[in-house]
Amino acid sequence: MARKIADKLPDGYLTKLSDGRMYGEALHDPTHIYVGLVEGCLDRGVAIHYAVNITGHGWRKFMRATQPFAYIVEYLPKQLPIFSFLQEHGPVDDKEAYGTFNMGAGFALYVAEADVKVVLGVAASNNLVALRAGHIETTKRKKVVIVPKGLEYEAASLAVR
Repeated sequence: MARKIADKLPDGYLTKLSDGRMYGEALHDPTHIYVGLVEGCLDRGVAIHYAVNITGHGWRKFMRATQPFAYIVEYLPKQLPIFSFLQEHGPVDDKEAYGTFNMGAGFALYVAEADVKVVLGVAASNNLVALRAGHIETTKRKKVVIVPKGLEYEAASLAVR
C-alpha cells in the first residue's frame, strides 16, 4: 500500500508530511523495543495479565488472547502524521487503518486497574508515551470496540486474510 501511495504522489517518497518529514523517511521509523517496559513493570511487582505487539493486524491484535473478552478502547493515542497521510492519500478509512496499522500504539499491556499508575511511570522512565486506553469485559464473543471512532472488530476479522 505504501508503494502504491508513493507512486500516486508527484514527489513520491520525498513528499512532505504535516510535521515536515518526508514520507519515505517516516515509513522507515524504527520499531520501539518494549523489553525495558516489561522488565520495569515486573521489577515493580506489576502482574502483567497479557502483552501484545500491535502490528500486522492493527488493533485487532488485542484479541490474540484466548479468552472471550471484549476490549473496550476509550482513549486513543495521538495519531502520528504518517497515519493521517496514509489515510488521506490511500485513501484508507478508519476501519481499515485501525484494523491494519498500529495508529501510534505499538504495544499493549493488560494489567489490573491498581497497577496502571505504575505502568505509566515505568513507560515514562523508558521514554515511551503510554495511556490507560480502556478496559476489558468478559463476553461470549471476542471483539475490539474503539469507542472514539465508533469501530468494532469481531474475532473472525483477526484471521489471516
